[in-house]
Order: sequence, then C-alpha cells, then structure tokens
Amino acid sequence: MPQSKPERPQKRAKPEQTLRKAYKFSNAIDVRRALQNQDQNAQIEALSALRSTLSVKSGESVAPQDERLTLVVQWMESSSGAHDIFEIWEGTNQSSSLSLLVSLLSSILTLLSSHFPYHSHGIPIIKTLLSPKWMRKITSCISGSNELILVSLKLLNTISHFGGGRERKALFEAFPWDMKTLAKVSHMRRKGKGDAEDVLARPDIRTYYVFFIISFIDLETSSLVKSSFLEQQRDIFLSIFKGLSQDAYLVVRKVLEVCWVGLWSDPKIKRTAKIGLFAEVTIGHLLKLYERAAAENADGDHIPADLVHHFLLAICTRPGLGICFRDRGWYPRDIDADVVDEPKKGGKIYNKILSNILKTLKVNEDARQQELALKILVACPELVAGYWPAVGLTLEPRLSSKWIANIAFFGLVISQPVPVSSFLIPGNSIYQPDPPPLSTILESILPSVSTKMHFSKGLQSTSHLVQHCTALALARCLSKLSCVFRAFQDVESALEEDETGQWTRRHREVEREARRRVPEFQVVVGFSQMKVDAREVKLALLGESAQRLLWLYHLCFPQMVAEARFDVGKLLQGLVDASQDVVREAGNVCGLHGLKQLHVLRLLQESDQFTWSGKVANSSNTYLHALLKIFCATPTRAVRSTLRSLLRKTLAESILFQEDPDEVDLWLDSLPTTCRGAGCEAPDGAALTDESDGVATFLDDCAQRCLKTPYRYLEALRDLLPMENSAVDAPSPLLMTVLEQFAAKLAVKLLTPSDALAITGFVRRLMFKLAGKQRDLTFLRIFSGKVDDAAMPGNLFSQYPCVTVAIRREVSIMHKCFGHFQGVHNFLSEPSASPEVEDFLAKIEGMPLPESSSARIHNAYELVDWLRFVEPTLQPQDIARLAAVVERFHSPALKDLFENLHPTDLLMWEGGDLKTASRQLLQVLSFDWMFMQSSEADIANKQCRETILECLFLRPPTRVQIEHAVCLVAHDTCSIVERESLVCKLLLLLSSIMQRALRQLSKEDGPRLKEYVLLRVPSIHGLCMSGDLPDTVQEALYAFLDVSLDPSTEGDRTTVSSICTHWTECFKASIQSGRLQTGCSIKLWLRCADPNNLLNIIDQACDTNNAALTPSVLEVLEFALDTLKSSFTCASSRVPISQLLRLHCVLPDSEVLEEMIAVVKKHWNFPYHYDPRQHLEGSQLDILRADFVSKLFQKAVWTESTSRIVSGLVYTQSDFAKEFLGRLIPFEPLLPAVHAVLDSLGGDAIDLFRDTTIIALFERILPRRHRPEGLRQLCIRCICILIKADAARKQQLVDLLQKNMQRLAVEQFALESVCIASRLQSFLPLADLVTELAERGLQWAVRHFSGPEGEDEEGPTDSTKIAKQGFKAKAHFVEPLLTAVIQNRLSDTVAVDIGIALLQCSPLKPVVVNRALQNILQHPQFFKLCGSEESSRRDLIIRFIAALFRQHPSNTCQPSHVVPLVRIYGGTISVADRNLLSIFRLYEAEKLTPISSILCKWSPSPGISISNQLEAVQNMDPIRMLRTCHVFPIWRRMSDEQENEKVGLDERVYDPLFVTLLVGQMLAHHPPASSLEWVQTFRSNVFSLLVRCLSAKDEKIREASLGLLARVWKAVELSDMQEKQHALYIFNLLKNLIKPSSDGSPLRLPSFASLILSHALRGVFYPSNFIYPRTARFLLQRPELDVTDVPMLYGMLYGSSDDWKKERGWIVRFLSDGMMSTEDWKVLKRRHTWELLASLVQSSVRDQVLRRAVLEVLANLTCNVQATTSLVLKSSVLSWIEMQVQLPQSTEDTLAWLKILENILVTANTAKLQRATNGQNCSGMALFSPRFEAHTPFL
Repeated sequence: MPQSKPERPQKRAKPEQTLRKAYKFSNAIDVRRALQNQDQNAQIEALSALRSTLSVKSGESVAPQDERLTLVVQWMESSSGAHDIFEIWEGTNQSSSLSLLVSLLSSILTLLSSHFPYHSHGIPIIKTLLSPKWMRKITSCISGSNELILVSLKLLNTISHFGGGRERKALFEAFPWDMKTLAKVSHMRRKGKGDAEDVLARPDIRTYYVFFIISFIDLETSSLVKSSFLEQQRDIFLSIFKGLSQDAYLVVRKVLEVCWVGLWSDPKIKRTAKIGLFAEVTIGHLLKLYERAAAENADGDHIPADLVHHFLLAICTRPGLGICFRDRGWYPRDIDADVVDEPKKGGKIYNKILSNILKTLKVNEDARQQELALKILVACPELVAGYWPAVGLTLEPRLSSKWIANIAFFGLVISQPVPVSSFLIPGNSIYQPDPPPLSTILESILPSVSTKMHFSKGLQSTSHLVQHCTALALARCLSKLSCVFRAFQDVESALEEDETGQWTRRHREVEREARRRVPEFQVVVGFSQMKVDAREVKLALLGESAQRLLWLYHLCFPQMVAEARFDVGKLLQGLVDASQDVVREAGNVCGLHGLKQLHVLRLLQESDQFTWSGKVANSSNTYLHALLKIFCATPTRAVRSTLRSLLRKTLAESILFQEDPDEVDLWLDSLPTTCRGAGCEAPDGAALTDESDGVATFLDDCAQRCLKTPYRYLEALRDLLPMENSAVDAPSPLLMTVLEQFAAKLAVKLLTPSDALAITGFVRRLMFKLAGKQRDLTFLRIFSGKVDDAAMPGNLFSQYPCVTVAIRREVSIMHKCFGHFQGVHNFLSEPSASPEVEDFLAKIEGMPLPESSSARIHNAYELVDWLRFVEPTLQPQDIARLAAVVERFHSPALKDLFENLHPTDLLMWEGGDLKTASRQLLQVLSFDWMFMQSSEADIANKQCRETILECLFLRPPTRVQIEHAVCLVAHDTCSIVERESLVCKLLLLLSSIMQRALRQLSKEDGPRLKEYVLLRVPSIHGLCMSGDLPDTVQEALYAFLDVSLDPSTEGDRTTVSSICTHWTECFKASIQSGRLQTGCSIKLWLRCADPNNLLNIIDQACDTNNAALTPSVLEVLEFALDTLKSSFTCASSRVPISQLLRLHCVLPDSEVLEEMIAVVKKHWNFPYHYDPRQHLEGSQLDILRADFVSKLFQKAVWTESTSRIVSGLVYTQSDFAKEFLGRLIPFEPLLPAVHAVLDSLGGDAIDLFRDTTIIALFERILPRRHRPEGLRQLCIRCICILIKADAARKQQLVDLLQKNMQRLAVEQFALESVCIASRLQSFLPLADLVTELAERGLQWAVRHFSGPEGEDEEGPTDSTKIAKQGFKAKAHFVEPLLTAVIQNRLSDTVAVDIGIALLQCSPLKPVVVNRALQNILQHPQFFKLCGSEESSRRDLIIRFIAALFRQHPSNTCQPSHVVPLVRIYGGTISVADRNLLSIFRLYEAEKLTPISSILCKWSPSPGISISNQLEAVQNMDPIRMLRTCHVFPIWRRMSDEQENEKVGLDERVYDPLFVTLLVGQMLAHHPPASSLEWVQTFRSNVFSLLVRCLSAKDEKIREASLGLLARVWKAVELSDMQEKQHALYIFNLLKNLIKPSSDGSPLRLPSFASLILSHALRGVFYPSNFIYPRTARFLLQRPELDVTDVPMLYGMLYGSSDDWKKERGWIVRFLSDGMMSTEDWKVLKRRHTWELLASLVQSSVRDQVLRRAVLEVLANLTCNVQATTSLVLKSSVLSWIEMQVQLPQSTEDTLAWLKILENILVTANTAKLQRATNGQNCSGMALFSPRFEAHTPFL
C-alpha cells in the first residue's frame, strides 16, 4: 500500500494495519476461504490479520453482541473444533506460523469463554489441545523461541481459565510437568524496565508461567484439584517463590492474593499440606521482599514490603490459622510431671517453623520485621524463652545505635502480656492445678542472658543515654514481673491455696530467682541519687526512670528493699518544689515531674516503713506537710488520686480518723487551691501568700499535737457532742485541735493575716463538707459558734481591715450555709449598679492574655481575691462577666470563684448561667455548693435539678459521696417541712439521685445506700413514719419510694420491715377503732409488707363487725388484698377458702377478692365426664355457702372471675348447673359458665333450657365483631355443642348460623368458619354446612396468605385439620390458595402444610399442577429456603413438591422440573432427601430414561462444580461417610416402597441406597484411571460403606453392593497403587464370608463382621489412625474371619498398652454400632459380652466416659425384643440397673437410664416376662421412678 507521507519513511505503517485493510472477515466463509489459501505467505498474512481481528486486550470485557464473538461463533459452527487451524498447524513447522496459530487459538478461546452459551464451541478445541498428540506439540513450542514460549504459555493460561476453570483438572492431568525446560522458563523475564502498570497487560514469559502455576490453586479451582496439584507438583509450585523478590509489584500482589484466597482460605485443603509449602525456605524467599521498601509507582501505594508484611502477619500471627499453631502459652507441649522444671534438650514446641523464622528477622534494622517478630511472640508466648539464646542480641551496654535498638526491642518483647488464658484448663474456666515451668516463666521476664550484669553495668554507665535505656528496659522487666505476680495471686485465690500450694510455691520461686537476675537495690538507689550536671530535660528523664525503678523494686521485692537501709521519706523532699510555679513554667518537663511524683507516691503506698508522722530533715514539719502541699499544688489528676489513696491509708491507721476513714476525703476536699504570686498584697497592704502553705503548716502542727495528747481532744469532742441525739456521727478529734489552735494563735497573733484568712476559709469549707456526713447539725452549729467566737473582730487584724472583713465574711458564709438548712431562703433582690465595678470589669476584660501559664493562674486567683477582699455589690451579669474572664485565664479557678460567692446574694445560678452550663464548667463545680447556692425557685426548676444531678454524676461517684449528697438535701427537707411545694421538689431531686445511683452502684453498695437513706437519715425516716403528710408530699414520697424500693425483692422488704411493721400495726388499730386518718400513708407501705402481716390484717378484718369498718378502712383493706394477690399463689396453701368467704362478707363488691377465690377454685375445672367426688372431700365441694352463691346471681355485672367460679361449681355440682340454668340471663360474661354447663351435662343440658332461652343464647354466641379471642373460642365450642346435641332445633340453629354467616364479611367470620367446620366435620348430618363453612374458610385463607406475615395462625391450622380429614375442596377454591401460598408464604410452614393437605384430597388439572410446580422452582427464594439449616421448612417444601409430582407424573416429570432439584439434593438419609430421591425414581419410571444424565453434575457441596461422577464421589465428606457406616440405616430398601418418614431423620448420614447407585454410575462411566484417583476414592470411605451394605436387610441392596465390590476388587488387582496388597487381602477375606442363598442373592453378613472390615479398609488408606495397626494385626493373624465371634473383644477391652483407654472406648462404641438385629445379639450373647461390660462398669465407677458409652450399648440392646427379654430374664439387668442408680447421677446419666427403661417397657415381650416373673417385673421397674425425680423434675 503506498505511503501517505513519503518524506517520512521511518514512520511506515504496522504490518497488522496493512493486513487488516487487506483482509476483511465479515463472516465464517471469509475466514475459511482465507485460511484455505495454499500460498504459505498469503496464509501467514491471513493468520496475522485474523489474529489482529480477534485479539482481546487484557482486562477487556466482551459483550454478547461483540462482532469478534459473533464471527468466532459462526466460524466454529461451520468448522467445529477449529479444524482449519489444526490442519494448518499439522502442515507447518515455521516458528512464525506456529506462534500465529497458537496466539490465534488463545484469542478464540478467550472470546468463547466470555459467555456460557458459547462454551460448547470451545470444549472441542480444548479436548483436542489436551490430547497427547497436541500436548506434545505445545510442550515442544515451550522449548522453542521466546515468542513461541510466550504464546504457548498464554494459550495454557487461557485453557486454564476457560469457563471459570472447568477444564483445569483435565489440563493438570494432561500437562507434562516433568519437562526440563520449566526451570528455565521460570527465570525468563523481559529485559529492560517498562511501565509497572504494563506487567499485567503485557506479561513476560515468567509472569505467564507464574500465572499458569497459581491458576491451579485459585478460588475457582476445586479443592480436589488443588490437593492433587500440591501433592504431586509441590516443587513446581514452590519454584515460583524463588524469584518472586525480583518480580513486579502487581505480580507479587497477584501471587500472594491467590495464595491467601485460594490456598489458606480453603478449609478443604489439609492444613499439613499448606504448612509444608510455606516452610522456612518459602518464607525466606518472601522475606527478601522486605528489602523493597520504596514505592514503585507514582501514587506511592505500591510498596512490596508492605504487601509481604501483611501477608506474613496473616499467616504467622493468628493462632490456629496459617503456620501459627495454638500453643499452651508457657506450658510445654509434652509435660512430664516429674521433671517439669528441668529444661528439655531438644524439647518439642508447637511452632517450630516460626521459631526458625524469628531467627532470620532483622528486628533492629526494619520496623516492619520488628512488628512481625513482636506479633509472632504475642501469638506464640512459648517462643519467647527460646528466642534469646537463638537470636543472640547484643545487650552489653555501649553507646551505639545498634545497642539502643537491641535494648529497645528487648524491652518490647518483655512487655508482651502475660498469657493468662494458658493458666486455664483447655476448654474450661478452671485454673490448672500445676503452674508453668519456672525456666519458661523467667525467660519471659528476665532472660538468662547476663541480665543482672548488663543492667548493673548500664545503670552505672558514664553515658546518660545508656543509663536511661537500661533503666527503661529494667522497668519493663519489673512491670512484667508484677503482672505475673498479680496473675499468680488470682490463681492462688481461685484455687484457695495455702502456703504449700503449687502456685504459691512457684510464686516464691519466681521471686527468688528474679532477685538473682536483677541488679542489687543499692545500685538502683545509687542511680537515683546520682548527681547529674545536665540540662533540665535530661535530668527529668533520668529522675523519672530512677523513681520508677525504686517503686517497682518496692512492689516486686519488698524483702530486698527491707534489707537495705533506705529512708523512703527522703523522696518527698524533692517533690514539693516540683509543684510550684517554676515547674509550671517548664512545660517540657512538667509531665515528667508529675510522673516522678506518681512513682514516689506509689512507692510510699507499697512501703511498710513509711509513717506520715516522721519529721522532715532540718524541719519541724512532718511528712504530712509535704503530702498536703503536693496535694494542693499538683494539677495532675492521677497524682491527686494516688495521694488521696495514700493519705486515706496512712491516716486511717492513726487515731485521728480510725472511726471513719471516709472523713479524710472531706478534709482533703476542703484544702485551699488558691495560688498567688510573689509580692501579692491585699488592698489594705497585707502580704498574701499561697493559702496551701499556711493551711498545710497549720494542719501539720495540729496533727502533731493531737497525736501527742489524743484523749484530751477526744474528751473535748465528747463534751461538745449532744448526748441526747444518737444520730450524731462523731467527727475526727483533729477537728477540736483545729478549733483550739485557731483560737489560740489568733488570740496571740501567731498567724499572719494571709494564713488566718486561709485557715478560716478551710474551716468554713470543712464545716460545710461535714454537714453532708452529720445526720444532725447540732454539733456543727455549736462548733461554728465557737469558730465565730474565735474570729471576733477584736482577735483579728485591725491594721488590715480588708483582711478582717474577709475573715468575717467567711464566718458569715458559714452561718448562712447552716441558715440555708434551717429554711432561710432569701430571694434575690435587684441591687443597684456600681460604677466602680463596671470600670473594673471593663478593665480586666480588656487585659491581654499573659503568655506565661503561671501569670494566667495568678491573674485568675487575683480576681477571686478581689471578690473576697473588696466585697463589691454585684449583679448577675457582673458575675457572668467576671466568670468569663476567670475562665479565660484559668478555668479551674471558677470553682474558687463560685464557692466564694455569698449564699445570701444567690448569684451563682444566674451569674454563672448554670442552667445551660457546659461539661467543662460542671467539672470544676461541686454538687454541694451548687445546691447551697440554689434558691427555692431554682429547686422548683426541673432544668436546675437536672444540672445539679449532672454535676453529681459527671464522674462516677462512690456510695459515700452519694450518701453525703442525700444527707445535704435531707437536712433541707427536715428544716422546711411546713413548705409543701419545696419539700416536694426536694423529694423529686432525691428520687433522681437514687434512680441514677442505684443504676450505677454495685450490687453490694445499692442495698447499703437504701438502708442509709431510709433508716439512718432522720428527716427521710421521719417522713416515712409520719402519718399527717399533705397529699402533695405523699405523692412525692411515693415517687421517691417507687424509685428506691422494689417490693418484689426480699432484700428491700427486709430493709424496710420495721417501717412496714409500724404501719401494719397502725392499720390494725384503725380496724379496731373504725377510724383511719392515715390511709394514704398506710397504702404507701403495704406494698412492701410481709405477706404474713397482710394475712393477719385480713384475719382481723374478718373478725370485726362490719359496721365498724369505715369506707377508708375498706379501701385500705382492698389495697392490701391487691398487694397480696401477687404472692397469693405461694401463700394460697396457707389460706383456707373459708377465710376468703368470710372476707367476702366484709368486701362484697371486691373484684380482687373474687379473683382470689377463683384462683383457689381453678383446680376444680375438670374435663368432661370426670367425677371430682372421687378425689375431693365433700367439705371442699360444698364449702361455697348458699348465701355466697346467691350473691353471685344477684350481681348486676359479672366479671371473668365470677364466670370462673361458676364454671368450677358447674363441673363439681350437677345440682348447681340446674339452678344456674333456671336463673340464666344471656350475656357475654356468662359464656364460660354456659360452656361449662354444656360441656359437663352434654345433651342433658338441652332439656333444661327453654326454647326461647336456647334461641336467645344461640343468637348471643353467634360471631360478632370486636369480640375477644378467648370469648370467640368459647362461642365456637358452644355453637358446636348445641348443634350436635339439640336434634329438635338443629335445623333452626343451622339456619341462624348460615344467616349470620351471610351477613358478615369473609374476614370477620374466618376463625369461626374454619373452627366450626373442623369440629363438625365428623358429624355426617351436617356435611353441607361443613362444606359451606370450609369453602368460606378457604376464601379467607387466600386473602390471608396474600397479605403480610405475622397474623394469627390458628385459622390456617384448623384448615389443615379439615384437609387432612378428607375434605374434598373444589378446584376453583384450591387453585388461588396454592398460588397465594407459593408466591407469598413459601417460607410459612403452616401455609405449605395446608397446600400439601389440599393436594392429597383435591385433584387438580395437569396445567394447574405444572404451573404451581414451576412457580415453586422459579421462586426467588427457593434455593435459599431449601438450602437453609431449618430442616422443618425444607422438609415441608420438598413434600409439597413431591405431592405435586405425584398428582400427574406424566406431565410433571420433565427435565426442567427435575434439574433444579439436583442442586438442593444432599444425598442424605433425611426425609427431604429421600423424597427427592423418590422424585428422581418417579422420573425414571415415567420417562423410561435413566436420570444419570441429570445427576452426573450432582455435587455433595453446593459451592463446588462437578464434571463427572468420579469427582462427586471423591468430594463426598469422608467423616459423614464413616458416620454412615457407624449408624448404618439397616431398614433402607431398594424397592420404591414408602418407608416410615419418622425414621432416619439424621442429615449427617448419607443415604446408602444413593451412594450405591452413584458408585455404580461412577464405575460404569468414569472409573478411577490412576493410582492416585483410586486412593482418593478409597479415602472417601464409599467402599467401606459398600462393605457395610452387606449387612442390610434388603437383599437387593446387598446384591448391588456385592456386585460393585467385585468390580472394585478386579480393578484393584489391575492397579499399581501402593496399598494394593492390603486392600486385596481384605477383599479376599470378604469373599470367603459371602454365601449365596437359595435364590442366589447373598446372605446377610452379621453387622460386626461388616463393621470390622469397613474399619480395616478405611485404616489402610488412613494409616495414621490409631485403629489401623490393631485391625491389620487382627486380620493378618487368622486365615478367615469368624462371623459368629465379636472381633477384637478381649484384646481391646482389657488392653494394657499406653492407649488402653482409647482402645476400650473404641471397642465399646464398636459394640454399640454393631448391635442392629437379632443375629447380632446372638453373636454378643455367645461371648457373654454384656456381662463383661457390666463388670467393667462396676470396676470403673469414676470413669464417666466409659459409663455413658456402656449405657449407650445397653440402650441399643434394649431396642431388640429378644435381647431385652434375655437381659431381663437371664442376665438380671433390672437388678443391675437398681444397683447402678444408687450411685450419684448426672442429668445426662438420668436421661440415659430413662431411655433404657422406656425401651424395656416398649420392646420386651410382656406376656413372657409376666409368666416368668409372676408379675413382679412391673413393680420392680416402678421402684426406679423416685431415683430420677431429683434430676428430672418433669417426672
């Protein structure tokens, strides 16, 4: 073709473009014409053009309308199997032509594979290519040029992926894997570096080869092919990993993805095979990818190191998955109890592969490899102990980066969590009795790699960095040791060990050995006291690590610390300064100083040498002073919490707080937090210092004085306490010391103005906190008066008036707080605005925010001081502005700001805008001060109460804190009782507090809180005992008690029993006096009263004159009855009905009492024709007096209880029924009684009715709208009784019923129609009525099933009953119902059951049946419903399908109907699968065509595609097949007779009939062709099942099985498999046992013979099974098998090998499985097998496993008539059972005994036993019943 631009000859057109223009392929004729050209060059051009036309790009999707696909399909239709291509291939040897042909075939197969309908055109091509002739040609191409190799591998990949891998197995078998050129091909890469994204689009030779190899293990490949490939071509698969580190990222990702999804995620591939592939060598190749840590694409996400890292994490770090086995933690794999602590040389571990991998990881060079190593060690703790000597990390201290990395990794490994789960017995929650080996524990905490020497040298190093790293590593070791000690303590506590316990001894051993491996304590002390001339950060780091080590030494080695001379109190000296402003400025080290404080405080908690009263060096202060200063100064919450715990522990042990340790918290919460800078002054010039210094010094001095003379202050405290009030809780005597010293020092001016103000503020806050503890405020008021006297203006500072005013203001606030409790609620008056305040606020709002944190803190507290000293006149908006500024400076200072607001002003709520307060603001506020600052309006506001509540529960409070909060509110409640509204609101607040508290507190603290609130808080207890409360207060109190108490719990009733007793006594007095003034309060507490007290009240009311009972008393009595009703069921046995009848005279209109009488009489409702007089005494029957009965009839309105009482009387007294009929007035409440009359008297009742009464009654019981369900059922029963019994008026009643039926819609009469038809169906004279009603019910059913599910299903159930009883429904009623069921309710078992019943009694046309069948099979949920685990639904649907098939078999038996059933067929013995098999057989019988062509694709697993019967057999579950051999269904028959559907419901057992037929098809069409296939078929255990089938009862099954075994025998003789001789020996033994019968069919083989041979045959192909050598030895020792003997009985039952217990369990199970018929019993009886088992059980009483196995044997024996009779008469089995049941029984044993006794009763020859035992056998069995009642209450 001429060039368009001759000036640029270098840009000539591509040959493909030229050829494409020369050749136009529009149809198949053009293709064939071009290929038939005899000119070789023209032929090559045509092939090239055709390849270009048909080529498919990588990743391209081919549409069904694609021109290329259409062309190929036309071509293949005209030239099947690409015959033209293969002809050309045979006639050419040129490399260029061959490459074109191979590439063209690849393109053709790619196009045909794109859509399923065209696969049939590609199959012939693949069959040809896989033939030996053409496979040799392909392999020769692989040995040719690079282009030939490339296109050949591309073709192989195309064949492998054709049709989703359908021909992959054939390709695997046809490909010559022993080619020598494959090793060369695996290394042939494209030269040069192209674009990484082109690797998949244009693969090179190696890439094609790798993809070809991994295609045999991808997700689409069947597990069978995968297993075969990995077993036979293991080296081929492993070869792809050798050069994987050099492959492109996309190739690596593809390989690893396929390995994970197709290999590791496939559960059907043996895990041993997977692990064998990914051993150390393969993992070593993968580890090389870690070297490629850089991104290999522009986006930066293609990092091979990340890819392999995640893959290795998946297979190496998940116990139970991948190559990571579940280990036993620190326990060895094989434990020898005698030498458990000795290290085993070459001892076994679970994860040997991972142990070797760990040695090769470069943990100090690559962070990813370090993460992998750490996660492996976490998943496998057993590897830690052996890791250290194997890896050889350099741990000798030196200043190098490698050592730093090593010591850091060492610490990370040691820090792994303790494997506590391994301390438990596997599969149980009980701890192991034996601890792990000592060496393993120590190697996981302090390895024996010279740790002591290295740690000591590191701590004494001259390099601070080395010291720091060493200290961190040692701290990690000690932290791990402390965790181990805690875990050991938990185990010791759970096992309740003493000092001699194994875990306790191991605990001491670990501690002793650990002491030897850590540096001496003096080395650590020297490290902590080392003087470092370094920067502050370095100094802080070293100090923190040193303090951490000291704390951990105290925690782990208290004895070592006690041996050293070390004053722990000295550690406090350097901590106080760390909490001051200087530290706050150093932001970089502030956190480290906080950690140091935390370590020291924890150390002091652990130390028993620390006493707070010790003196600090060169100071008169004690350690308490330092602790208090730290507590006030530290901003760290963890430090404050730890310090609080330390102070509680130490102070509670002294006389100061020994009475109430919780009071320490109140003192600590009262400490000041004001922080002032240097040179701070008051407005009057007084110097101001930090308040915490002065208060700490003052309290330290007071504590020292109190300790010196404690009794002096105790006496002063006793003198001040009011002795007449027992509710006063005595505070600490330190309080009196504070009062004395405060007054004394003020008097002599020993306190500075700043300290005096600080102490006064502290005392004020303390008094307020103690108010929450004191239940009576008398003492606190007296004490506050003493404080007021001490702080009189004359004792204060006249030269500093501002300070004096501030002190007096603190005293005033304290008085106002107590005034608040006394009810003085002042309302906020609007003050006048102050210009000075406005100017000041404007000034501070304009201040810039200081950069220094300490300056911001000082500024915030200066504003608080301004409020205290100046005492300005403020408005709420001023407080809001001031709070905003303080929050901007330092938000924690808001707490001091609000606490210094005077309660008189009530500015806090509005000024702080607390109703909408944020969570941050609530965190700095306190509940008590928010409540104190609240006014009556605030308390009445619901939002304010919720805010107060939120503040209390912002952090989970303790029980004591909640008690203090409740006590504060209760004080206010007590002081304002006369103000009802406020009391109600306070009770509502208390209700909210109790509700949330009881929800959060523990089960122990909840009852204690209730007891404190209700019994120990005087105000609340007084409200509970008060009888003159206003109604509003009573309602609020009721709400409070409803939240606080649960009357149904015994604990709450016991808590308030004293209060309930008080009120029950009050009520008794009210009954006697006839006046009741506190009825509401009494009803409040009767809910929690004891039932006995309520019964006493009822007794007293019955004995009282009715005239003396006022309406209020009767109302309370009615309430008491209602309360008693809930517990009446258990108390009824103690309440005679006579007492209730006496009470009825008092309360004649009580519905509750009437209901209780009905409860007592409910056991009198007896069934029809039952005579209760035979079982009840006459006094009980006649106990209802005539006056009571007459009152019942005089009632204007009958309740349900009235009808129940009358119904009971009707059943028990026939005379009463007549009396009832005489007074009958038809109305609905009488229906239960009317039904009782009709049910008890039957037709006799009709004669007692008058005509008008019958008609009126019948009209009233006819269906009506909106009638309750229970009454509808009663009406239905009454209608049926009347129609059946009243022959004279039958037609009239029927007419009334029909008229009513026509008046109502179908939906309204649905239930009645169906139920009446069901009850009257057997009554022949009413057949027309039944038909009409039933058809009406069917109409309703159509509408019902067309609607949504979830409606009442009683009507459909009755419809099923009608259909099953033979009702012939018309087709036009049945057809729409079937359609509605199939379309809308196929998942509804009731609906499907109706459809089945209607099909059996209503013949339908073939077209209707076919349509219904197609609708089911095409239902969108069909496969989901039939594949679900819910067997009942699946069984019904398949029964439905079977019923449809049997309607018109000639029409229903179509391939399109049968094919979908193959997919849901499981091949099991279940009813559903047997129904499906019967459908298949029906299809064969009707079509006279074998169904094998349809079943050839049957797969035992729905997710696996099968191509022939051989694959189906090989994919069957061998475990399920073995179970089929064990529980062989001996009753199965070859004939098409319907067996009992209730037999064989086990879906875990295959159907032996189907297996036999499938094996026959397999041997006929696709027998195993190679030794490997024969082995795989044998391993499926199908041939073992065929041997077992020789024991079947059906002779046809035996004959078919024998014929198949003969074919297998002949085939095995011709095979070359390794197990050939073993299998033939077993077949020869079997051949000698087969004896023909008279008619030629083989005689039945005893079960024990077939079972032992099936086990032996399975053992040949599962040699690892423990039974194989035993069965082989047994069979080889004898020339033939004795079928009259029990195989291996004595050798296994009384074996002495190491596996004797396993052998004994196996033979007992063998005996149980083999006992199936009378012939089997004769075999057992001949060897006295039962006597052997019975004696074995008696000698092994504690062996529960053996005991239950023998009981299973006995259960099987007693299923046989002759065996049962023989055991009872000759073996005295009943006497043996009687002896055995005397032993302790579990529930499982009891159920087993019941099963055995039931079998004896049902199976034994009763007449023979009666004659032989003279009737004593039944009485003997009756003795067993009491033995089992304790374990089976249902007896």
